[in-house]
Amino acid sequence: MEIVMTESPPWDEEHELAEFVPPEAGPEARSLQFLTRMLQTLDHPTYRAMAPGKQQLYLQLLRWSHGDGKDTVEASRVQMSLWSGLAWDTIKKYMPTLMEEKLVQVVRPATSIHPAMYEVYWLPPPVALDSSTPPETIACYVDQFTKEDRAEYQRLARLLTGEERQQLQSEISWSLRDLGIPWNYDLIKKCVMWQFVIRSPYRRQLEASHPEWFSKPDL
Repeated sequence: MEIVMTESPPWDEEHELAEFVPPEAGPEARSLQFLTRMLQTLDHPTYRAMAPGKQQLYLQLLRWSHGDGKDTVEASRVQMSLWSGLAWDTIKKYMPTLMEEKLVQVVRPATSIHPAMYEVYWLPPPVALDSSTPPETIACYVDQFTKEDRAEYQRLARLLTGEERQQLQSEISWSLRDLGIPWNYDLIKKCVMWQFVIRSPYRRQLEASHPEWFSKPDL
């Protein structure tokens, strides 16, 4: 008899997160969200690989857009130079590369009256699973998450757009497929949770509570 395997319905993370999110996030909550994402940016491998001038420019663009509660910033290169302390030529050098990498996009060209307006994007979360920790082991770790651990995951997940979370889920699904692991909704969900918390400052809390999860076995 032929066995037909069907996939579960798509993971509606917006619905799952809803109960953890207050109806209205106040200024303090938004400030904390921005600070958390900035810390994640500092730890991001793509950011760490940038030249120092490019790092400084990108951080200042984030500060003057998302730091003000907006996705965009209106500024001339002279203004950017004043923000960052970088030379005008350095701004001219790195703005095109940030655009090529889809971290910045022109939404309104400069005019004789107004400077250009740019949309600034956060770095996408890294999705490569840690090859030293099998996905099944990750699932066991997530099963041991406390109520506080899960609440922190819910808070971190809200920092991404629905599209970003869907992309993360999709890429982890492909990573598992590359490892020869059949599609598994529950395993994908747990790997997503793991990726969120270990690539955030909260990782230090997990390392303190469960050092054995992060220590490499003696050979």
